[in-house]
Amino acid sequence: MNTAAVITVDVREVLVPLQKVFDSGNAKVGEVTDFDLITGWVTITPTLLSRKHYHVPVTLITHIDPHELFLGATEEDLKRDYATPPARTTSVVGQGPGQTAVTVQPSGYSGDAVVVQQARVDELRTELRTHFRVFTSDGLDLGKVREYDPTTGLMMLNKGPFSKHDIVVPISVVESVDTFLGDITLVASKTDMERMTPVNLV
Repeated sequence: MNTAAVITVDVREVLVPLQKVFDSGNAKVGEVTDFDLITGWVTITPTLLSRKHYHVPVTLITHIDPHELFLGATEEDLKRDYATPPARTTSVVGQGPGQTAVTVQPSGYSGDAVVVQQARVDELRTELRTHFRVFTSDGLDLGKVREYDPTTGLMMLNKGPFSKHDIVVPISVVESVDTFLGDITLVASKTDMERMTPVNLV
């Protein structure tokens, strides 16, 4: 009697940049341009010059080898459900000088919350300045800091090239500050910021 052998592959050992990606209908939908083995998310770009990306959990991968991988979703599914990075939420824990901003997102392996960033709030307070430029985690320029209140930790930004409105950004979503270049990078994506603010960043 013939029996089919099942071979289990650890996706983390086979993922490589520029791997060709196909949907559930065997249509090519792009190439792997980034992956995070800790959180379990893969970034797929339709073309190397494309500014749009798909962000998929590794659990969506149905087959993989060193040259290509297949997803259990159609291209329409990717456009509808995976066109933005996984949602992140930030909370501040602790009191006084020990306050820490903790950011979590769903794991691409299990769906459970996984910590992606922890930052000491007091350390960030001393690094922020007005006129610094603010970027989301996916590279959107939100504009420059017009006002900053170190007591509340709130930054008011000028209208940027992608926003018609002033934006208020809490210090808790700051990932890093480059005091030499005057750049502030957030742990939040464009979509995360839209969930936090009442305006669309267009």
